Amino acid sequence: MLLQDNLTLVEDCFKDARITDDLCPSSMKKYASSIRTFFPVIGDKKFQDLGNEDFDRLIIRMKERGASSARISNIIASMKWITARLQDKGIVSERLNLLTIRKPKVMKKETNYLTETEVRQFLDCIKRDIAQRETVRNIRFFALVTLLMQTGARIGEALSINRDDIDRQNKEIGIIGKGGKPRKLFLREETLQLIDNYLSIRRDSQQALFVTQDRKSRWQQTDVGRSFRKYKRLSGIKKNFVIHTLRHTFATQYLMKGACINVVQTALGHSDPVTTLKYYLPVA
Repeated sequence: MLLQDNLTLVEDCFKDARITDDLCPSSMKKYASSIRTFFPVIGDKKFQDLGNEDFDRLIIRMKERGASSARISNIIASMKWITARLQDKGIVSERLNLLTIRKPKVMKKETNYLTETEVRQFLDCIKRDIAQRETVRNIRFFALVTLLMQTGARIGEALSINRDDIDRQNKEIGIIGKGGKPRKLFLREETLQLIDNYLSIRRDSQQALFVTQDRKSRWQQTDVGRSFRKYKRLSGIKKNFVIHTLRHTFATQYLMKGACINVVQTALGHSDPVTTLKYYLPVA
């Protein structure tokens, strides 16, 4: 449990993030989990009393407990995010120097993506299901997966789209990406047709592009996961992959076809080309 003072500060920062779209809901959940982990490990302290030595203590103690470097780095990143905002408000002093906080080295993993054959395999199993019995559920999932594969959008970005965000004349969708950065998703004609087909069978007035089966609320990531796991199993693909792999697949296939790195950077919504290079340079 967080100290009440800390909990109030965290809630205030997340409230600001919701207003400014600084974080998507899924990121807020991850940050909250990391923050809840941080304080019990280093000892219950107030944000105002934190120093760089507390982050060193976190690393040592979590390593002793067998935590991975990636997990520790995620916790530190979450704490740096909220602490920076508390410093901006004058709540946390500059004694805590965010620039000199150390993190354990995380070994770079090979970027996981689907080959063109695996992409066809995955999409074909959804098409077969639709051919057997066309439902709102499978039409919806096919439209979402095609959108993700064709644009490289994050799942949270795709689920935040409203009907009115779609510019059919220019075949594009305006979204607010990670960190509150606006960008465009550019659509192929086939993707737009799949979206319109899905909307045509819904018969509701919900503004959200992707909605729940009862059409009462926006489709959530946890529910998408159920459909994703079903078709992953039916596809017969042996490779271990998750829904975010579709974003990696978009970027990797794009680079393999000769796109330059800054075109991919723009499409993915990375503010720094170094981020794109970190994941995709070996492919280029």
